[in-house]
Amino acid sequence: MAALLGVLFLAGCSQGVLEKIGTKTAAPITEDTIEVAEAAENADIDSEEEASPERIDTSDWIRAESAVRLPILMYHSISEGNNLRVPKEEFRMQMAWLHENGYETLSPNEAFLVLTENRMPSEKCVWITFDDGYTDNYTEAFPVLKEYDMKATIFMIGKTIDKAHHLTEDQMVEMSAGGISIESHTINHLELNRMTSEQQEAEMIQSKELFDRILQQETTVLSYPVGRYNEDSLRLSNEAGYKMAVTTEPGGATSAQGMYGLHRVRISPGLSAEGFASMIENASNE
Repeated sequence: MAALLGVLFLAGCSQGVLEKIGTKTAAPITEDTIEVAEAAENADIDSEEEASPERIDTSDWIRAESAVRLPILMYHSISEGNNLRVPKEEFRMQMAWLHENGYETLSPNEAFLVLTENRMPSEKCVWITFDDGYTDNYTEAFPVLKEYDMKATIFMIGKTIDKAHHLTEDQMVEMSAGGISIESHTINHLELNRMTSEQQEAEMIQSKELFDRILQQETTVLSYPVGRYNEDSLRLSNEAGYKMAVTTEPGGATSAQGMYGLHRVRISPGLSAEGFASMIENASNE
């Protein structure tokens, strides 16, 4: 097995602690609490084999008249129980609204081009994201996304792969082949702003290498655990090889925020179709 050196494990936002996501703090990290995250044996890639980059045809993309403001939608669990869980019926309604109103859903690489080149595949675009990689992203969200032929991105925690209530490697591989990107939510889901630069660097690099191996891809996006980060995080995300990083700061994403400090639109339960539409339109035009 390919072993990755990680830091103290603390499972992120599991079903039992979803309510505490806004206040959860990391335990002190010391040298004797280092743990190892592993990739499955079938995830190994020949050392000479390189992941094929996504090929994007931008020949018919349109140039925006002003700086693009991209709504990056932030979901967690597609279930019921608290303000981070969006019921499947509401999720289906929201995806149907996007489909019926002509919104193009983006892959990470497409989102990068939209923000850095100010060009778009459509006048209306959104980037759908999920944090933590819960099993219901596969059982509940994935079928709806396939029904509407939509792309989305799941930010997965390295240490929770194959754990209870979280995605398995097989599910990630299937989703990746079906238009759902799997990107990094670090190895241990610890608050980066409470870590040393060296510990942050380890979380970022090892997580990237893990998903590169499992999915035979170039992992390009990082989601900061619990939305916590600092100036070191912004710099280290770039140095670790990511092209973008997303936060939990509210609002539409723009290149002016910096490609390692992109804002997102949190989707909470209980939204009507009109409320959802208003959030998307405000994030696009605010």
